Amino acid sequence: MESKLIVLILALGAINFSMRFFPALILNKLDLPEVVRDWLSFVPVATIAALVLPMLLEWNGEIVNISLENKNLLAGIPAIISAGITKSLGITLATGMIAMALLQFI
Repeated sequence: MESKLIVLILALGAINFSMRFFPALILNKLDLPEVVRDWLSFVPVATIAALVLPMLLEWNGEIVNISLENKNLLAGIPAIISAGITKSLGITLATGMIAMALLQFI
């Protein structure tokens, strides 16, 4: 049973990798118009925003909680500000983690 599970996990990993790798490989060899390259530059930002925004707004089971008791949102504010200023993923993550750690003590 375990060997089948390992084979399944490896197969799904290979499929997932190939679905991401080969289109990127093909697109790297093409000379895309400037409009398409500009549009594609927003995909990572939009993806991260779609993943992070629901986490910032949800607190204690409420779908949208914009209040001072929402520690996720409060920790996200300095992280967003540091991201805008530094454009550094490491500094942004550190700022968010430090803010959340400090809020846990309050």
